[in-house]
Amino acid sequence: MSSKPKPPVTVEDIDSAPVSTGAPETGKIAELREAFTRVSEEKAQLQVELDALAKKVRTLEILDDLIEPYAKRAFAFMCCYCGAVGIILLLHGFRHRWFFLPESVLDFLVGSTAVTVIGLVGMVLTGIFVGARPKR
Repeated sequence: MSSKPKPPVTVEDIDSAPVSTGAPETGKIAELREAFTRVSEEKAQLQVELDALAKKVRTLEILDDLIEPYAKRAFAFMCCYCGAVGIILLLHGFRHRWFFLPESVLDFLVGSTAVTVIGLVGMVLTGIFVGARPKR
């Protein structure tokens, strides 16, 4: 949008300026005052809402910071445990003379691995701590 620059104001412009702009109507002043009050109240309510939402966001950020190290450790534990069970199963699968496990021990290892994976992944995905995340 190109507009021509306005010419500078000169002393002659003061001589040709109107004496008054006219007084606004009394009813309009009351309407404007009422509208201003309403807008001020809405602004105050919105500010209160904004402050409450900012506190919620900060709380979630703090919870995330608290949960993150536990989630990483739980994942590392799950990987190590599953890897150790995998090595034990491989050793048993090759049926070395010096390494043999009864069937009940193998059932326990495989079952506990499944429970570890499902349980830890479930806990990490739901936030580890009970009530850490609000229900939506």
